[in-house]
Amino acid sequence: METLYLDLLKKSLLGELYWENEARILYLRESAQGLRPYDWHTELRIEERMPEFCRTFRELASVGRFLDDRVENLGYQHTMVGRLRLSNVEQCLEQILRDQTPGDLMECGVWQGGVPIFLRGFLRAHGITSRHVWAADSFAGVPASRLPQDEDEDLSADRFPNLAISLARVKDHFARYGLLDGQVHFLEGLFSETLPTAPIHTLALLRIDADLYESTRDVLTFLYPKVARGGFVIVDDYGCIPGCRLAVEEYLARHGLSPKVHTIDWTGIYWQKD
Repeated sequence: METLYLDLLKKSLLGELYWENEARILYLRESAQGLRPYDWHTELRIEERMPEFCRTFRELASVGRFLDDRVENLGYQHTMVGRLRLSNVEQCLEQILRDQTPGDLMECGVWQGGVPIFLRGFLRAHGITSRHVWAADSFAGVPASRLPQDEDEDLSADRFPNLAISLARVKDHFARYGLLDGQVHFLEGLFSETLPTAPIHTLALLRIDADLYESTRDVLTFLYPKVARGGFVIVDDYGCIPGCRLAVEEYLARHGLSPKVHTIDWTGIYWQKD
């Protein structure tokens, strides 16, 4: 039953159960913008009337990408990570259980809350009450770039309001899945402000989806020392945002670390701390 529940949870978080509605939204937007004529029958039977459009949409969504690589086309699913990266989280969690690696589970940069919701669902499915889930985010969108390493990455809320998801909405998403309880903790604000004093002792899993060089650097600086031996570190933006990659490489080099890094997909990586 655990496998069935977790597979259904992944499908829901990824939007796979209602992908036609996401495609319809994109179709309606293009119609409203005058890019294509609106037809009611097309809206109702979009997978029949626009098969190539739907095929492309589903293929991109499955790997955590969006049409034309435009953030405006991101959609409304509860996570943007795609199936491979979400399955990677599950695989790391299973290894943590097998190895009895101590510590809590954490994601920094949570957007709609999908990955932390899955973390909590995994604990619930396995009846684990001794671990906690931490979700850290500004809950106001990606901060404006402040360092030269981030000067080409303007993902601020002024430009992309669909990246700015409030804490209230994330909590509501947890509640909809029946997973908002005392094992879930939220850290609201910039990582440089919340992480240094966060009451986190040990982490078995640290997932970094921080976008910017500065944010990624701060997460590693304040939290990497708390990752247990045998724990996992996952970096979501390593392959697509140069500043994120630079922050990871600089941190590992500065501390003389050379973990065996594994590629998840076109942008995600992970390694096990030894």
